[in-house]
Amino acid sequence: MTFAHPAALWCLAALPVVVAIHFLQRRSQRQIITTLFLLQPWRRESEVGHRFERLRTSLPLLMQLLSVLVLTWLLASPRWAHPEAVQRLAIVLDSSASMTAFRPQAEQAVAEVLSLRLPQVRAELALLVSDPSQPALYHGDSAANLLAALSRWQPDLGVHDFSPALRAGRELVTAQGSLVLVTDHTAPQPLPWQATRVAVGQEMANVGWAGASIEEREGQLHWRALLHNPSRTAQTREWQVEAGTGTSVWQSITLAPGATHALSGPFPPQDELRLRLKPDAFARDDTLPLVRPKPKPLSLHLPAPLMPDGTAELREWMQRLPGFQATSSVAQADLRAFVWPPSVALEDGQHAIVFASPPKGDHPAWLREEIVAETHPLIEGLNWQSLLAAEGMIIPQDEHDRVLLWQGKRPLITLRRTAAGAQQLFCHFDLSRSNALKLPALAILLHRFLTQVRQEKIAPAAANYDTRQRLDLAHERGPNAPALELRTRDSAAPQRLPVAQAHLLRAPSEPCFFEVWQGDRRLLQAAASFADLREADLREASTQNDLTRLSLSQGDTLLRPDPWTALWLLGLLALLLASWWWSRDSAGLQHPATVR
Repeated sequence: MTFAHPAALWCLAALPVVVAIHFLQRRSQRQIITTLFLLQPWRRESEVGHRFERLRTSLPLLMQLLSVLVLTWLLASPRWAHPEAVQRLAIVLDSSASMTAFRPQAEQAVAEVLSLRLPQVRAELALLVSDPSQPALYHGDSAANLLAALSRWQPDLGVHDFSPALRAGRELVTAQGSLVLVTDHTAPQPLPWQATRVAVGQEMANVGWAGASIEEREGQLHWRALLHNPSRTAQTREWQVEAGTGTSVWQSITLAPGATHALSGPFPPQDELRLRLKPDAFARDDTLPLVRPKPKPLSLHLPAPLMPDGTAELREWMQRLPGFQATSSVAQADLRAFVWPPSVALEDGQHAIVFASPPKGDHPAWLREEIVAETHPLIEGLNWQSLLAAEGMIIPQDEHDRVLLWQGKRPLITLRRTAAGAQQLFCHFDLSRSNALKLPALAILLHRFLTQVRQEKIAPAAANYDTRQRLDLAHERGPNAPALELRTRDSAAPQRLPVAQAHLLRAPSEPCFFEVWQGDRRLLQAAASFADLREADLREASTQNDLTRLSLSQGDTLLRPDPWTALWLLGLLALLLASWWWSRDSAGLQHPATVR
């Protein structure tokens, strides 16, 4: 048994008050009369006021004491648990990165929610996170084990929708259970799935790194980082650069409210550097690691310009592209670029960019039909309407070639994916007698194609990523391929993913340096940095607690009220009326008098 309103038990304090009142008696008044038959009933009047006398047990006293007990019982509202009642409680933790600033408050809020557990009712407890891709942290009946599972909670997401996690929580607790969301923000609209919000945030000042870039200027590599102050007041912070075993002196900087300041400097000889801020309440954006970018090397084979067939124009244009290494060996080249027909046969395993040879004659006819582009990432958003191409040969096609660009019924650009996995781009027009080299569309198309070829090459690279950014890495495939390993310097055990789950690979959730290996081959050397400005803004963090309403609803759902409440009310009324009636009759009784 439990009470819905335990504070009503304070009504029992009326018992000694009632007893004290009955201790108070009035002193009898002495009156001289002549004869006894003239004695009339009178009320005793006090001569010197109230005084304490010996308690005289009477029926009104017992009725009044019993009335206090019945009234206390009714006000406290006793409840009894159903024989088969189960208290189901699901707690969903906000996985937003901003919750790291309020982790102690969130853990205390979880303990407060668990205090709503009714000891006389069997419980089913669940602890979930708002990241729908993560499993539940705990599901069982032990509050102690649930609190221990809090250590596995890692809030690292950006702004996201809570609905999927709340729906999963509601399915666990059913319609009669309780669903609680622990977050750091409030909102005017109610939560879906009848969830109760417990907000544990408060406005805090924060300054952090908001992103960085690395660029080359005058042959020297420079880093450029943004420092942002989302607070309502001006903030002063100290920052430094750490590279290898050396660090710079702390430098002070003051940022106005909402201001962003750019800092820059030369990249050190080492391949890594780290920008630091002295820590504040939100520590995730106080560190910015960077690595020297190193794209995958891509070797390019270009034929010698021996013929006036557009080869010279192709060589000149391709040599302007950065990140390539020229090679004279066709077999060792990652990519071939030539004018059809090739001097060496094009194999299925070779990536290639192929242009058609010039048409015969000095005055070929120009193509005049409408140009239509297919839907494909390589040519999405490109404008080809100003392309001028002459009639000429069409490079032999394969039945699996995909046409990317049409002019009338004539294909202009096609893409072939060979059985060996190579990509071959065919442009069915010549460069020497068209304006293609002057069009931005062709430059963007070839840049996208070369980027795809570089991405598909299995080779080591170095790059910078955002925290939790998806890592799309070329790797060995097949049933016997080694698993992928993500290694960080702060963790002794690497994260291992089988090849079939390589699409789930993400950068770490904390700013750090990391590497990705497959067997004995390092595929990536990288740094992860936090740059989510919305999560770093703590101005709207606030507090809200609706646990009182939740506790009352739980009692109404799981506990039965006293079935004799109506009878207790009638009994209380009867006791009050009887006490009043008896007291009225007793007031008229005669008392001893002195007769002279």
